[in-house]
Amino acid sequence: MVPEIEKLKKASIFCGTSSWKYVGWKGMVYSKPYTSEKAFNETALSEYSEQFACVGIDHTYYAWPTKNQMKRYFDQTPADFKFVLKASDKITVPRFPKIPRYGKQAGQNNSDFLNPQLFIEHFLEPIQVLEDKLGAIILEFSHFRRETMSSGSEFVDRLDNFLGEVRLNCSLPLAIELRNSNWLQPKYFHTLIKHQVTHVFNSWTQMPEIEFQWQKAKDFPLPFFIFRLLLKPGTIYQEAVDNFAPYERIQEPLPEIRASVVEHLLDILSESKTAFVLVNNRFEGCAPTTIQEIVTLLFSSKRAAPLWD
Repeated sequence: MVPEIEKLKKASIFCGTSSWKYVGWKGMVYSKPYTSEKAFNETALSEYSEQFACVGIDHTYYAWPTKNQMKRYFDQTPADFKFVLKASDKITVPRFPKIPRYGKQAGQNNSDFLNPQLFIEHFLEPIQVLEDKLGAIILEFSHFRRETMSSGSEFVDRLDNFLGEVRLNCSLPLAIELRNSNWLQPKYFHTLIKHQVTHVFNSWTQMPEIEFQWQKAKDFPLPFFIFRLLLKPGTIYQEAVDNFAPYERIQEPLPEIRASVVEHLLDILSESKTAFVLVNNRFEGCAPTTIQEIVTLLFSSKRAAPLWD
Protein backbone atom coordinates (compact mmCIF):
# COMPACT_ATOMS: atom_id res chain seq x y z
CA MET A 1 0.00 0.00 0.00
CA VAL A 2 1.34 3.43 -0.88
CA PRO A 3 2.24 5.41 2.25
CA GLU A 4 -0.36 8.12 1.59
CA ILE A 5 -3.26 5.66 1.41
CA GLU A 6 -2.00 3.99 4.57
CA LYS A 7 -1.74 7.36 6.29
CA LEU A 8 -5.27 8.27 5.28
CA LYS A 9 -6.54 4.90 6.50
CA LYS A 10 -5.09 5.58 9.94
CA ALA A 11 -6.99 8.87 9.90
CA SER A 12 -10.24 6.97 9.00
CA ILE A 13 -10.27 8.02 5.35
CA PHE A 14 -10.61 4.83 3.33
CA CYS A 15 -9.83 4.86 -0.39
CA GLY A 16 -10.73 2.07 -2.79
CA THR A 17 -12.59 1.06 -5.93
CA SER A 18 -16.02 -0.22 -6.89
CA SER A 19 -15.25 -3.93 -7.27
CA TRP A 20 -11.77 -5.32 -7.93
CA LYS A 21 -12.13 -8.00 -10.62
CA TYR A 22 -10.55 -6.23 -13.58
CA VAL A 23 -7.88 -8.00 -15.60
CA GLY A 24 -7.00 -4.62 -17.14
CA TRP A 25 -5.35 -3.76 -13.84
CA LYS A 26 -2.68 -6.44 -14.24
CA GLY A 27 0.71 -4.81 -13.97
CA MET A 28 -0.88 -1.91 -12.08
CA VAL A 29 -2.70 -3.52 -9.14
CA TYR A 30 -2.02 -7.20 -9.82
CA SER A 31 1.37 -8.81 -10.36
CA LYS A 32 0.88 -12.31 -8.96
CA PRO A 33 0.29 -15.23 -11.35
CA TYR A 34 -3.29 -16.51 -11.55
CA THR A 35 -3.87 -19.91 -13.14
CA SER A 36 -7.32 -19.06 -14.51
CA GLU A 37 -9.99 -16.40 -14.62
CA LYS A 38 -11.83 -18.29 -11.88
CA ALA A 39 -8.73 -18.26 -9.67
CA PHE A 40 -8.31 -14.55 -10.28
CA ASN A 41 -11.93 -13.77 -9.39
CA GLU A 42 -11.83 -15.90 -6.25
CA THR A 43 -8.46 -14.82 -4.81
CA ALA A 44 -7.41 -11.45 -6.27
CA LEU A 45 -9.05 -9.57 -3.40
CA SER A 46 -6.09 -10.52 -1.23
CA GLU A 47 -3.62 -8.77 -3.56
CA TYR A 48 -6.01 -5.85 -4.05
CA SER A 49 -6.19 -5.27 -0.29
CA GLU A 50 -2.43 -4.85 -0.16
CA GLN A 51 -2.83 -1.57 -2.05
CA PHE A 52 -6.22 -0.16 -1.07
CA ALA A 53 -8.01 0.42 2.21
CA CYS A 54 -11.56 -0.50 1.19
CA VAL A 55 -13.66 -1.86 -1.65
CA GLY A 56 -17.21 -1.50 -2.85
CA ILE A 57 -19.27 -4.69 -3.15
CA ASP A 58 -21.85 -4.18 -5.89
CA HIS A 59 -22.95 -7.76 -6.51
CA THR A 60 -25.02 -7.77 -3.30
CA TYR A 61 -27.37 -5.41 -5.17
CA TYR A 62 -28.28 -8.21 -7.56
CA ALA A 63 -28.40 -11.18 -5.16
CA TRP A 64 -28.61 -11.66 -1.41
CA PRO A 65 -25.21 -12.00 0.29
CA THR A 66 -24.31 -15.33 1.87
CA LYS A 67 -22.32 -16.00 5.01
CA ASN A 68 -19.85 -18.22 3.15
CA GLN A 69 -19.24 -15.54 0.55
CA MET A 70 -18.68 -12.83 3.14
CA LYS A 71 -16.42 -15.13 5.16
CA ARG A 72 -14.20 -15.65 2.09
CA TYR A 73 -13.86 -11.90 1.74
CA PHE A 74 -13.12 -11.56 5.42
CA ASP A 75 -10.37 -14.18 5.28
CA GLN A 76 -8.62 -12.55 2.30
CA THR A 77 -8.23 -9.08 3.80
CA PRO A 78 -6.27 -7.46 6.63
CA ALA A 79 -7.85 -6.59 9.96
CA ASP A 80 -8.25 -2.88 9.21
CA PHE A 81 -9.71 -3.31 5.71
CA LYS A 82 -13.28 -2.09 5.06
CA PHE A 83 -16.13 -3.26 2.85
CA VAL A 84 -18.91 -1.00 1.59
CA LEU A 85 -21.85 -3.11 0.41
CA LYS A 86 -24.81 -2.16 -1.76
CA ALA A 87 -28.12 -3.37 -0.38
CA SER A 88 -30.23 -5.66 -2.54
CA ASP A 89 -32.53 -4.15 -5.15
CA LYS A 90 -35.22 -6.39 -3.69
CA ILE A 91 -35.40 -3.69 -1.01
CA THR A 92 -34.70 -0.52 -3.01
CA VAL A 93 -36.67 -0.96 -6.27
CA PRO A 94 -40.40 -0.08 -6.06
CA ARG A 95 -41.12 -1.52 -9.51
CA PHE A 96 -38.90 -4.04 -11.24
CA PRO A 97 -37.50 -2.70 -14.53
CA LYS A 98 -38.52 -4.38 -17.77
CA ILE A 99 -35.24 -6.13 -18.37
CA PRO A 100 -34.56 -9.87 -18.78
CA ARG A 101 -32.82 -10.52 -15.47
CA TYR A 102 -36.06 -9.86 -13.56
CA GLY A 103 -37.90 -12.59 -15.45
CA LYS A 104 -41.61 -12.73 -14.67
CA GLN A 105 -41.20 -9.88 -12.16
CA ALA A 106 -40.13 -7.42 -14.89
CA GLY A 107 -42.49 -4.45 -14.94
CA GLN A 108 -44.25 -5.57 -11.75
CA ASN A 109 -44.57 -3.64 -8.51
CA ASN A 110 -42.24 -4.83 -5.76
CA SER A 111 -44.26 -5.69 -2.66
CA ASP A 112 -41.01 -5.83 -0.62
CA PHE A 113 -39.89 -2.28 -1.40
CA LEU A 114 -38.41 -0.92 1.84
CA ASN A 115 -39.38 -4.05 3.76
CA PRO A 116 -37.34 -3.75 6.99
CA GLN A 117 -37.75 -7.36 8.11
CA LEU A 118 -36.62 -8.75 4.77
CA PHE A 119 -33.61 -6.42 4.83
CA ILE A 120 -32.68 -7.49 8.36
CA GLU A 121 -33.05 -11.22 7.77
CA HIS A 122 -31.67 -11.62 4.27
CA PHE A 123 -29.09 -8.84 4.12
CA LEU A 124 -27.94 -7.73 7.55
CA GLU A 125 -27.70 -11.18 9.12
CA PRO A 126 -25.39 -12.79 6.50
CA ILE A 127 -22.97 -9.85 6.52
CA GLN A 128 -22.44 -9.98 10.28
CA VAL A 129 -19.46 -12.27 9.63
CA LEU A 130 -17.56 -9.23 8.29
CA GLU A 131 -17.47 -7.90 11.86
CA ASP A 132 -15.39 -4.71 12.13
CA LYS A 133 -14.48 -4.89 8.45
CA LEU A 134 -17.99 -3.73 7.52
CA GLY A 135 -17.51 -0.08 6.65
CA ALA A 136 -21.02 0.83 5.49
CA ILE A 137 -24.16 -0.33 3.69
CA ILE A 138 -25.45 1.74 0.78
CA LEU A 139 -29.12 1.73 -0.14
CA GLU A 140 -29.04 2.94 -3.72
CA PHE A 141 -32.30 4.21 -5.19
CA SER A 142 -32.55 4.57 -8.94
CA HIS A 143 -34.31 7.56 -10.44
CA PHE A 144 -37.98 7.56 -9.42
CA ARG A 145 -40.71 8.49 -11.87
CA ARG A 146 -44.05 9.86 -10.74
CA GLU A 147 -45.83 6.64 -11.57
CA THR A 148 -43.74 4.81 -8.96
CA MET A 149 -43.30 7.57 -6.34
CA SER A 150 -45.52 10.64 -6.30
CA SER A 151 -43.00 12.94 -4.63
CA GLY A 152 -39.80 13.26 -2.67
CA SER A 153 -41.89 13.84 0.43
CA GLU A 154 -43.63 10.48 0.01
CA PHE A 155 -40.28 8.77 -0.45
CA VAL A 156 -38.81 10.38 2.68
CA ASP A 157 -41.87 9.35 4.74
CA ARG A 158 -41.47 5.75 3.62
CA LEU A 159 -37.72 5.89 4.20
CA ASP A 160 -38.31 7.28 7.69
CA ASN A 161 -40.57 4.35 8.57
CA PHE A 162 -38.11 1.84 7.14
CA LEU A 163 -35.10 3.28 8.98
CA GLY A 164 -37.07 3.51 12.20
CA GLU A 165 -37.77 -0.23 12.09
CA VAL A 166 -34.23 -1.14 11.03
CA ARG A 167 -32.67 0.96 13.76
CA LEU A 168 -34.52 -1.07 16.39
CA ASN A 169 -32.26 -3.97 15.45
CA CYS A 170 -29.23 -2.44 13.78
CA SER A 171 -26.67 0.24 14.56
CA LEU A 172 -24.50 -0.48 11.49
CA PRO A 173 -23.40 2.48 9.31
CA LEU A 174 -26.09 3.07 6.68
CA ALA A 175 -26.06 5.41 3.70
CA ILE A 176 -28.63 6.55 1.14
CA GLU A 177 -27.80 7.18 -2.51
CA LEU A 178 -30.39 9.10 -4.50
CA ARG A 179 -30.75 9.71 -8.23
CA ASN A 180 -33.48 12.39 -7.93
CA SER A 181 -31.55 15.60 -7.41
CA ASN A 182 -34.64 17.68 -6.54
CA TRP A 183 -35.20 15.44 -3.52
CA LEU A 184 -32.11 16.81 -1.76
CA GLN A 185 -34.26 18.89 0.55
CA PRO A 186 -34.06 19.65 4.30
CA LYS A 187 -36.72 17.02 5.08
CA TYR A 188 -34.52 14.35 3.52
CA PHE A 189 -31.42 15.38 5.46
CA HIS A 190 -33.35 15.77 8.73
CA THR A 191 -34.57 12.19 8.31
CA LEU A 192 -31.02 10.96 7.77
CA ILE A 193 -29.78 12.73 10.88
CA LYS A 194 -32.72 11.41 12.92
CA HIS A 195 -31.58 7.85 12.19
CA GLN A 196 -27.82 8.58 12.07
CA VAL A 197 -27.64 7.71 8.38
CA THR A 198 -25.50 9.49 5.79
CA HIS A 199 -25.97 10.69 2.22
CA VAL A 200 -23.79 9.26 -0.54
CA PHE A 201 -22.17 12.06 -2.50
CA ASN A 202 -22.31 10.49 -5.93
CA SER A 203 -21.15 11.45 -9.38
CA TRP A 204 -23.72 9.97 -11.74
CA THR A 205 -25.53 10.56 -15.04
CA GLN A 206 -28.65 12.19 -13.64
CA MET A 207 -27.14 13.81 -10.55
CA PRO A 208 -25.62 17.27 -10.19
CA GLU A 209 -21.93 17.44 -9.35
CA ILE A 210 -20.74 16.54 -5.87
CA GLU A 211 -20.17 20.20 -4.98
CA PHE A 212 -23.89 20.92 -5.46
CA GLN A 213 -24.80 17.98 -3.21
CA TRP A 214 -22.30 19.15 -0.58
CA GLN A 215 -23.85 22.60 -0.46
CA LYS A 216 -27.26 21.03 0.09
CA ALA A 217 -25.95 18.87 2.94
CA LYS A 218 -23.41 21.15 4.62
CA ASP A 219 -25.70 22.40 7.39
CA PHE A 220 -26.57 18.88 8.54
CA PRO A 221 -24.20 16.93 10.86
CA LEU A 222 -23.83 13.72 8.87
CA PRO A 223 -22.36 10.87 10.96
CA PHE A 224 -19.79 9.90 8.30
CA PHE A 225 -19.18 10.44 4.60
CA ILE A 226 -19.14 8.44 1.37
CA PHE A 227 -18.02 9.70 -2.03
CA ARG A 228 -18.84 7.48 -5.01
CA LEU A 229 -17.26 8.58 -8.27
CA LEU A 230 -19.24 6.51 -10.77
CA LEU A 231 -19.82 8.52 -13.94
CA LYS A 232 -19.34 12.04 -15.21
CA PRO A 233 -22.73 13.81 -14.84
CA GLY A 234 -24.56 13.61 -18.15
CA THR A 235 -22.67 10.52 -19.34
CA ILE A 236 -24.58 7.35 -20.22
CA TYR A 237 -23.24 4.25 -18.47
CA GLN A 238 -22.90 2.11 -21.59
CA GLU A 239 -21.06 4.90 -23.39
CA ALA A 240 -18.46 4.93 -20.61
CA VAL A 241 -18.10 1.16 -20.79
CA ASP A 242 -17.61 1.24 -24.55
CA ASN A 243 -15.14 4.12 -24.41
CA PHE A 244 -13.05 3.15 -21.37
CA ALA A 245 -12.75 -0.66 -21.28
CA PRO A 246 -10.43 -2.45 -20.45
CA TYR A 247 -9.77 0.35 -17.92
CA GLU A 248 -5.99 0.53 -18.17
CA ARG A 249 -5.62 4.33 -18.08
CA ILE A 250 -7.50 7.58 -17.50
CA GLN A 251 -9.14 8.61 -20.74
CA GLU A 252 -11.33 11.56 -19.75
CA PRO A 253 -9.79 13.50 -16.83
CA LEU A 254 -12.23 15.24 -14.50
CA PRO A 255 -9.89 17.42 -12.40
CA GLU A 256 -12.60 19.74 -11.08
CA ILE A 257 -14.57 16.90 -9.51
CA ARG A 258 -11.39 15.41 -8.06
CA ALA A 259 -10.45 18.80 -6.59
CA SER A 260 -13.91 19.17 -5.04
CA VAL A 261 -13.61 15.76 -3.35
CA VAL A 262 -10.15 16.67 -2.03
CA GLU A 263 -11.40 19.91 -0.49
CA HIS A 264 -14.16 18.08 1.31
CA LEU A 265 -11.81 15.34 2.48
CA LEU A 266 -9.65 18.04 4.03
CA ASP A 267 -12.71 19.38 5.85
CA ILE A 268 -13.53 15.87 7.06
CA LEU A 269 -9.95 15.27 8.22
CA SER A 270 -10.01 18.48 10.23
CA GLU A 271 -13.17 17.24 11.97
CA SER A 272 -11.72 13.73 12.56
CA LYS A 273 -14.69 12.03 10.91
CA THR A 274 -14.74 8.84 8.84
CA ALA A 275 -15.01 8.89 5.04
CA PHE A 276 -14.97 6.39 2.20
CA VAL A 277 -13.88 7.26 -1.32
CA LEU A 278 -14.98 4.69 -3.90
CA VAL A 279 -14.06 5.12 -7.56
CA ASN A 280 -15.53 3.29 -10.54
CA ASN A 281 -13.64 2.65 -13.78
CA ARG A 282 -16.42 4.40 -15.68
CA PHE A 283 -15.65 7.71 -13.97
CA GLU A 284 -12.42 8.57 -15.82
CA GLY A 285 -11.36 5.26 -17.32
CA CYS A 286 -9.13 3.74 -14.63
CA ALA A 287 -10.19 3.75 -11.00
CA PRO A 288 -6.77 2.98 -9.43
CA THR A 289 -5.18 5.91 -11.27
CA THR A 290 -8.02 8.23 -10.27
CA ILE A 291 -7.45 7.31 -6.64
CA GLN A 292 -3.75 8.00 -6.97
CA GLU A 293 -4.50 11.41 -8.50
CA ILE A 294 -6.86 12.27 -5.64
CA VAL A 295 -4.38 11.18 -2.99
CA THR A 296 -1.52 13.09 -4.62
CA LEU A 297 -3.62 16.23 -4.86
CA LEU A 298 -4.71 15.91 -1.26
CA PHE A 299 -1.20 15.57 0.12
CA SER A 300 0.11 18.41 -2.03
CA SER A 301 -2.50 20.82 -0.67
CA LYS A 302 -1.25 23.53 1.67
CA ARG A 303 -4.25 22.77 3.87
CA ALA A 304 -3.07 19.20 4.40
CA ALA A 305 0.29 19.79 6.09
CA PRO A 306 -1.05 20.97 9.49
CA LEU A 307 -3.36 17.94 9.66
CA TRP A 308 -0.40 15.57 9.96
CA ASP A 309 1.47 17.55 12.60
